[in-house]
Amino acid sequence: MIALLLAALYASTARVSGVAMGDGKLWAATASGVEEYDLDGARLRVFTREDGLDENQVLRIRHDGVLRVWTERSECALAAGGRFVCLPAPLVAPEPPSFARRSHGARETGRLLANGKELVATDGAGLWLDGRPITPRGQICGNHVEALAVFRGSLWAGTFDSGVCVLEGGSFRSVAAPFRMVNDLRATADGLWVAAGEGLFFTRDGRRFRREARVLERGVNRLAGAGPRLFATTPVALYAIGGGRVRRWAHPAGSTALQAVTVSGANVWLASEDAGVIRLRGGRFDAFDRASGLPSSWAVDVAPAPDGGVWAATLRDGAVRLDGNGTLRERRYPGFWGLRLYDDEGRILFGTQQGLAGCALKLPDARVHALLRTRSGLYIGTEGGLWHEPAEDPCISLTSR
Repeated sequence: MIALLLAALYASTARVSGVAMGDGKLWAATASGVEEYDLDGARLRVFTREDGLDENQVLRIRHDGVLRVWTERSECALAAGGRFVCLPAPLVAPEPPSFARRSHGARETGRLLANGKELVATDGAGLWLDGRPITPRGQICGNHVEALAVFRGSLWAGTFDSGVCVLEGGSFRSVAAPFRMVNDLRATADGLWVAAGEGLFFTRDGRRFRREARVLERGVNRLAGAGPRLFATTPVALYAIGGGRVRRWAHPAGSTALQAVTVSGANVWLASEDAGVIRLRGGRFDAFDRASGLPSSWAVDVAPAPDGGVWAATLRDGAVRLDGNGTLRERRYPGFWGLRLYDDEGRILFGTQQGLAGCALKLPDARVHALLRTRSGLYIGTEGGLWHEPAEDPCISLTSR
């Protein structure tokens, strides 16, 4: 028998913006689509972009004989065929909360009586019917996925404001940790490193986390490895950790806005918002920016290129490739707003605010912040959830190394 691998979306519906009742059903507008429940609280289905919505984040909902929902750009109505039909509408902001109270640890966003039972909607704790949770458990801990790693044989996801969770047996489990804002993850032979807004953390077992106190700043944004050494960046400093020692370089090439780090051959490369792309070689930092021929001095990510060179993602001028001497060799996707570069087994994938460059995948959200290749396929972290694409080569890479 041949196993058929299917694409999958991991998203959380715990953030509910409103509820409605009609046609003998309960309906919920969430950050990941429109949920349909029966009156006893059993979820029947979730409507997403695959069902006609123009985007998965739904801001308002109403049932006036027809189920109507509003996204940021559209008003959508559920048609008889079970699909939404969307028409352009003025920009819609979320309705101001009708309830000042908190319920089940989160802000309450709606309340109604359904078949003699009380339905409560929350922004973060999902739906509750007569005091019991009905939003399915085991969902990813947050939809804005910033980082991915495989640690102890399982997929770990780091989110923008909901910490980390681990995929086990098809369901996600949230991990208690002393941080919430995750910027990067890196698994090594010794354990898992977490770059977070609260600092740099390390765990050997996935349960107990310790903060690396020798990293002075708390805003650690990106990680890279080279043999036994780990490199970490904060906005104002580069750190090298290994062999029981920590070395710190403050303001490399004068930068006060470092974004990312990678290792390419004998060179360590940095992305910065104010000094372009910075190379560390032989203890010396050199900056390459608009004055050096780059289209922008605002770089957001870096990835290794051949012969000690580097690929750099710019804020809104696409991606560029520099050789090991810092000479501009190639420019791709001008006009794309860069977010993340990923070395996919020798090919470089480019995550942007307009999607995965050169890729026609219908992602839950166009903004791609994280990428990870595993034996089961490519995981793509967006601001609307985590997409799993089993196809071996679904996209066009920037380069082959």
